[in-house]
Amino acid sequence: MRLAKRSLSPIPLYFKIMMDIRDKILSGTWSLGFRIPGELELARRHGVSVVTMRQSLGHLTQEGLLTRERAKGTFVSWNGPLKQSVQLEIETEELAPVDPEGISFNVLDIKNIAATDELRHEFGLQADEKVMQIERIRMIHGQPLAYVVSYAPSRFVSQMFVKRLKTLPLSTAVESSLNIKLSNVRHVVGAKLSDDEISAHLKIPPGSPVLFVEREHFHKKALIMRTEGFYRSDLFRYELKLKRKTPGRSTP
Repeated sequence: MRLAKRSLSPIPLYFKIMMDIRDKILSGTWSLGFRIPGELELARRHGVSVVTMRQSLGHLTQEGLLTRERAKGTFVSWNGPLKQSVQLEIETEELAPVDPEGISFNVLDIKNIAATDELRHEFGLQADEKVMQIERIRMIHGQPLAYVVSYAPSRFVSQMFVKRLKTLPLSTAVESSLNIKLSNVRHVVGAKLSDDEISAHLKIPPGSPVLFVEREHFHKKALIMRTEGFYRSDLFRYELKLKRKTPGRSTP
């Protein structure tokens, strides 16, 4: 088992993992009664020891978010309020973003990996199908703006697509390489604390606040790509302007 390197962050490792699992529960990703993965599987995913993972789960159990049953497993027991989100549906002619001047991309790694149960379910993969994991740094005027990890079924990824990743936003690369038009994009923004890996990529102190942006790109009803981006909060902000519709006037 690969263990996490000694953390430079002032935030204890078990606490970071605890907050990650807590977020899955309070966001409704892991709902009431859901049997979460076992200690060994969770420890492997997070790259920590079983002792550290057990400490995280113990705190969540004390909070009443989890219930541990001998010989059965650990289950979500939270039946309280979940995180609230503002859901907006906006029609637009173009889903591929227009990036401001000075944006570039550094490709860190592209590799085939075995799909997790979550990715296999989301993409509708067969048991033996793999996904392509893509790690990139989004740069602005030579400064790291975001560390982005993307996943797509390996059958969608071509050499042309890989080549375009060095110069284009992901949604633009998807549309041009697969010769499709994305029908919709699910876009979620939250807040997290950077761990040592993210901090090293973004050149910020460990434990710094970052904006967590999750996107799911769809062609019709099929999920084509999923991305998880960690954006420097000192260089990035998310702005959305809402305009009240004038009574009696149709929307152009």
